[in-house]
Formats: sequence, C-alpha cells, structure tokens
Amino acid sequence: MPEYVVHYRELIRGLKQLEDDERRNVRVELRHIGDAVKNDAAGRIAPKSAKTAAGFKVSVTQRSVAVYQSLKKTTGKHPEWGGYQIRRALLPARRDNEVETHLAVERALDKASTAFNRAGIGG
Repeated sequence: MPEYVVHYRELIRGLKQLEDDERRNVRVELRHIGDAVKNDAAGRIAPKSAKTAAGFKVSVTQRSVAVYQSLKKTTGKHPEWGGYQIRRALLPARRDNEVETHLAVERALDKASTAFNRAGIGG
C-alpha cells in the first residue's frame, strides 16, 4: 500500500464497528477521493483516447482506494499503451490530487470518529 495514506487499513477495520449507514457514508467519502483522481486522469488521457478515459474506474476495498483501467487489451499492437496511461495520466493525477486526498481522508476519519463517539464505541 502506498505510504502517503497512513492508517488506511486501521480506518477500514474500525468501520466494521459502525452502523451500516455510517460505514456506507465513510466509504462514499473514500470513493469521492478516487473519483477526483479518476476524473483528473481521464481528462489527461481523453485527448489521446476518449474510450480509454471512459474505462477508468474506482474501487474501494479493504486494502485501498484504487483507480484502474477496466478495459481489456484489444489488439496488442501497442504494448506500451498501459505504461503510457500510468505515466501520463494516473500517476500525475495521483500526485496533483495528493493534498486533496489527505484532506478527504482526514474528513473521513473525522466522520468515523464522530460516529464512534456518538455510538460509544471508541472508549
């Protein structure tokens, strides 16, 4: 897992103790983080290929928030295309959204801790 999001795993584990709607709300916040990076990456790659831009998806799992390419390789004639997407769209989008990502994770943590305190879970 990337080092720039600290304690993400603990956050997701802690969410299991929340009510279903509270857990869903925090996961929605986390999905918004991925959506911001996805939209940025799609904007960067769209001039080359609108189809590729439309293929970017977001996944929120136990281990991470991931932005990935959902389209399968079509012809194999351009084996460097996957690397191009990563170098020219996904990594720069992640880098440029890093500050917003940290702030959004903090908001998600704040919401989770508020819910813990309201439910008397934390302590």
